Amino acid sequence: MMGKPTIGIDIGTANISIYSDTEQMIFHEPTVLAYDTKKNKVLEIGHEAKDLAEKTPGSIAVISPLQGGIIVDFDMTLRLIKKVESRVSATTGKRFKQMNLVVSLLPGATNIERQAIGDILFSLGVRSLYFIEGSLAATIGAGLPFEKPMANVVVDIGAGKITTSLVSYGGIVTSATVRKAGNELDREIAQLVRNKYNVLIGLESAEKVKWQLRCDMHNDSEMIEIEGRDLVTGFPITIEVASSEFQAGVDEFLNRVLSVVQTTLENSPPELSGNIRASGLTLTGGGALLTGLSEWLNSKVSVPIHVSKAPFEAVALGTSMAMQHIDRLINIEKVTPR
Repeated sequence: MMGKPTIGIDIGTANISIYSDTEQMIFHEPTVLAYDTKKNKVLEIGHEAKDLAEKTPGSIAVISPLQGGIIVDFDMTLRLIKKVESRVSATTGKRFKQMNLVVSLLPGATNIERQAIGDILFSLGVRSLYFIEGSLAATIGAGLPFEKPMANVVVDIGAGKITTSLVSYGGIVTSATVRKAGNELDREIAQLVRNKYNVLIGLESAEKVKWQLRCDMHNDSEMIEIEGRDLVTGFPITIEVASSEFQAGVDEFLNRVLSVVQTTLENSPPELSGNIRASGLTLTGGGALLTGLSEWLNSKVSVPIHVSKAPFEAVALGTSMAMQHIDRLINIEKVTPR
């Protein structure tokens, strides 16, 4: 293993993030590809592909091959990972098969999900592959004392799932996951604008609206400018919508966060409860950046709430660091081809 570089890979619903073992980010792009159905060819991946969404001829499909943290289109995921490998190779000078790969998984990932990722990477000639629980990776990446016999509670709020885990002494003691998260809120925003205003907006526009919302807009509200297509006239239109109109969707999202947090806290060993009251919860994942989330969560669970320094990258960063701590980690395993 000496001399062989390691990369940590977080294949998320919204983004693929890859870090080297020198803690340098070498890839961070949306988990999407633009695919020409007539030519059976991948045209773009990542940001370039996402920019083509809803702006292309019918023969070009912009595909998100993961939903809720699960591979729903194996062939497209394989094609995407091949393109990602060529980008990483251009940066590092090495192919995946020349490196140790540590890949994060959802807690409780099924054998089918694990095999799907393994099959894709082994088909690229990978010889050294490890799987690590994503929450454990997030704990490492957030700089928490994961190896000590104390409570580290991480709430990872992604695009496709929300996971809360209690990590202690290098392993996950208990965790809970709900496979509806940021993407679901985007869909609810787009649906409300369509139903109430007869205006069609894409999910990218809905995501931009989401980042302008606050967790508690019951008492005051700001106007948000939204561009879309008038379903009556067919013409482009710009409307203004009060942010409070989206409160119901935000409340649903918040209740999903709270439900996994409560489940994890309720299942925590009583010996660690005092620890949790002192150390609190650490938020990772893009959803951690929703305005007012820390304050809202603190009001519900009455423990300190911290946001990790780089919430988008915590899992990938921790994944890349895992090999340094492999002897002190429980939820990591070496994977071999079937």
